[in-house]
Amino acid sequence: MIALDALVGGSIFAFLLVFVRLGSAFLIMPVFGEQFVSARIRLLFALATAFVLMPVLRPMLPLRPAVPADLAALVVAEALVGLFLGTLARVLVSALEVAGMLIAHQLGLSAAQTFNPALASPSNSISSLLGLLALVLIFATDLHHMLILAVVDSYTLFAPGQWLPVSDAADHMARTVAQSFLIGMQMAAPFVVIGLLFFLGMGLVSRLVPQIQVFFVSMPIQILFGVLLLGLSLSALMLYWLGAFEAQLIGILQP
Repeated sequence: MIALDALVGGSIFAFLLVFVRLGSAFLIMPVFGEQFVSARIRLLFALATAFVLMPVLRPMLPLRPAVPADLAALVVAEALVGLFLGTLARVLVSALEVAGMLIAHQLGLSAAQTFNPALASPSNSISSLLGLLALVLIFATDLHHMLILAVVDSYTLFAPGQWLPVSDAADHMARTVAQSFLIGMQMAAPFVVIGLLFFLGMGLVSRLVPQIQVFFVSMPIQILFGVLLLGLSLSALMLYWLGAFEAQLIGILQP
């Protein structure tokens, strides 16, 4: 009975706390929390990861509360920390949605809607392409290991048993959203500039030769040269995003 009580009060309690933070982070975090991944697989992965990390993180965990209300509050606090970390990583991936929307608008493909498996909703074809490439690059460069490391390293910043500092978390989230939007704008900047020059030229042609139906003439040229420019710059765009994504993750890992 004493050994059973020690097991229930020690190992299972530690496993529960680790699983709550990891599971809530993996619920939203890119790669692990994608909608096309089965919920059962995500749950099993979170359970297995929590089981492996429990002996490492156990010295950082608080003692088991004697009151059930304190235990519930501790679980809620851990879940909020995990959701905060997962949302930070998801916001960084949303930069591709911003870039894809702007690029598709300049290419004249904004009306071409396709199913985006990363968002589990219809989106333009460019955003869907960038989202799938981002998942492939994260796996190819082993950045998914850094995502797990970010959650593990969060125990040194957000001690278990302490509530998430709302003001600091909101400030950091706002700066991350702004940085993500800036990254998306920077990725789409060449297309915006070239599109502006292209539309300016088409406007001059329309004024000089009013008989030409500029819309029907410019649309095929816009799509052709836009897709060509996208094909030439796609690798550079994704490498730029990958570097920015890694830099933001390193910022989370730094004390």
